[in-house]
Amino acid sequence: MAKTKIQTTRSNKHTAMMIIGGVFLVAVLCFGALAGIKMASKDEKVVIEESDINTANTEKEQKQPTPESDIDKNYTTPGNEAKAKNDELEKRQHQQVERNESGLKKANVLLHDPYVVGEKTVISSTITNIVETEGTCSYIFTKDTQSVTKMTSVLPNAKNTVCEAVVLEKGSLSSGEWKVRLEYKSNLSEGVSETQTFTIQ
Repeated sequence: MAKTKIQTTRSNKHTAMMIIGGVFLVAVLCFGALAGIKMASKDEKVVIEESDINTANTEKEQKQPTPESDIDKNYTTPGNEAKAKNDELEKRQHQQVERNESGLKKANVLLHDPYVVGEKTVISSTITNIVETEGTCSYIFTKDTQSVTKMTSVLPNAKNTVCEAVVLEKGSLSSGEWKVRLEYKSNLSEGVSETQTFTIQ
């Protein structure tokens, strides 16, 4: 009887040890799983942070101004393309100044259309290819056998030379159809415009 009791006790102890060992093993496995999840979460967080840093660096690079050396300085927007063409045309005009038989520069004289302001008639002109500070502008008016000359001075600017306008008061010329041309003369150049026709009431 005593021997049987001792064997039962040993069996119970063995069973208890197995249970404790199993519980310990389960605890170890659970701890390992939790540690693995925590490490994976940490690695994922690191990857996300690195991704955020890379994104921030990319945005920073995109926001940085383009170096001046990388800018196409020949680029013209639609808004200033016409101005660029006009500047190039004027540049060519200045480069292509011809000379007449007297050795003077040939001035390109543009006579603007006469216009009426109240009872006055205004006529102006421009020397398009020359910039000069001294010169004489002669407006020559003709009608049948009549001829009238009015002289004005020049008004130079950075791109051309403007002849001061002539203002014809009422009664300064007889009524009817008149023709006008402009003759420009300076120590360096000369030229004549085409003839314009206008009517005096």
